[in-house]
Amino acid sequence: MALPRQFRRLRLGLVGFGDVARRSLELCLSRPFQQHGPRLIVVGRTAAQRIAPQIRPAFISGRHSALGLDLDHRQAVRRITPILQAAIIYLPTAEPKTAEAKTANVDRRARDFACGLRACQVAMPLVYLSTTGVYGNHQGAEVSETSRCQTRQPRSLRRLDAEQALRPLGAHVLRVPGIYDSHERLPTARLRAQQPALRQEDDVFTNHIHADDLARIALIALFRGRPGRITIAVDETDIKMADYFDAVADTIGLARPPRVSREEMKSLAAQGAIHPMMMGFLAESRRVKSTRVQRELRMRLRYPTVGHTLRELKSQSHVTSSAPQR
Repeated sequence: MALPRQFRRLRLGLVGFGDVARRSLELCLSRPFQQHGPRLIVVGRTAAQRIAPQIRPAFISGRHSALGLDLDHRQAVRRITPILQAAIIYLPTAEPKTAEAKTANVDRRARDFACGLRACQVAMPLVYLSTTGVYGNHQGAEVSETSRCQTRQPRSLRRLDAEQALRPLGAHVLRVPGIYDSHERLPTARLRAQQPALRQEDDVFTNHIHADDLARIALIALFRGRPGRITIAVDETDIKMADYFDAVADTIGLARPPRVSREEMKSLAAQGAIHPMMMGFLAESRRVKSTRVQRELRMRLRYPTVGHTLRELKSQSHVTSSAPQR
């Protein structure tokens, strides 16, 4: 006897339900043939609460599931991994909880998830979202998928550890640069606070991908990506960090940030005026390039550069401001 259709549909887990996973989910549910597409299992601490109201009926009806699980607990991992037939792993790297763990550079969260998958003894399509931070400082030189990983940042070392745990299971790794979008992920608060940026001769290159494009890349990599392959999910922008801040400021009508030397920036960091994570970004410069998104995943970016996004944002703002008031 043939199984009902709902049991024959691929059970696809979106594991770690943050902003990009939410966009992937909405993209899946927007497809006209979703009724016969994969059965989606959204996994995260507050997964059910983060489901948008307009797509909640698809979960209430039972076509899809939202599981509020804390994957820092191995019992939760053992509960979810046996029911998956494919997964996109959006999990952020696990912060160490003890002083001893800070020197280990181990991502316990990813390792536990890999152990759970290995215990199932069933190969499945996997995608893991990592970071281009694993390449470390290349002093402004071009970096591709085959470039040396020479990071010294603990967070990026934990990402490398996660990659090494998941790639042997066939995970296609997406190395992701700075994620932005047209509204929520712009450095607006930083610009309003007039936090300084580095002067041109001290500045570092920065790399970007629009959150909507990344959500699409993650889904496409699940079906077109080669197992164990690395793809850099980056757009075509070639810009330094302060120039990026200037471009955003000009677009949204804020003052450009003041420029300071690297020594002045270090002094401000010592005073607590600059976040340590920002200083980590300013310590590394690389121009990340990739052709694999277009050549291997056969995907064209909707937002090929930051400039395209900002021009679209500016035109939308102009239309809004010029609309007649009722």
